[in-house]
Amino acid sequence: MTAFAIEVALLLAVVFGLALAVGYRIGRKRRPPEPVQVAPPPAPSAVERQPAPATPEPKPEPPILAEPAPSPQQDLFARLGISDMNAVPPLDDEEEEPPPPAVPSPTRPAPRARRRPPESLPGVRPPALAAPEGEGADDLKQLKGIGPQNEQRLNGIGIFHLRQIAAWTPEEAAWVGSYLAFPGRIEREDWMGQAKGILEGGAPPPRRRR
Repeated sequence: MTAFAIEVALLLAVVFGLALAVGYRIGRKRRPPEPVQVAPPPAPSAVERQPAPATPEPKPEPPILAEPAPSPQQDLFARLGISDMNAVPPLDDEEEEPPPPAVPSPTRPAPRARRRPPESLPGVRPPALAAPEGEGADDLKQLKGIGPQNEQRLNGIGIFHLRQIAAWTPEEAAWVGSYLAFPGRIEREDWMGQAKGILEGGAPPPRRRR
């Protein structure tokens, strides 16, 4: 009786151990899987934080303007083979009138030099004649330094003959030189000596043609 109870207890213990083993395996298979820990993504670097450069927008193309239609006159010139419209001479009725001739502006005469009055000239005025003596006035132009103008001016102050010039004193020569507006020239050219040389030659002095 005791041995049988021991065998039954051992058998029960074996069965119980098997049941535990079977139950452990079954419970392990039904256990939900443990969650897998996923590592967080690495933080972006300073280079990756910079925004991407913006792509330049394409520039709009300028609109193509249509060429204006040629005028009837240009169309006619194109048919005639004329490329330059300015090369066509104007019509007779469109010819421009020539500009009027330029009127020259009146020029003012040059102011004449004011002559000093005879009373204010240095020296002494030589004796004068109212008119030529004898057959007429001498040809004063044969003296060096006397031309037609000076001869006429000498006649205007009463000097008509070579003997008058030969008899001038230095004071009288200075007065005539100032009157003719070239003081000192009579002395340099020696009008008195020239007149004396012609008079001492013996031949009568040549007369001026009238």
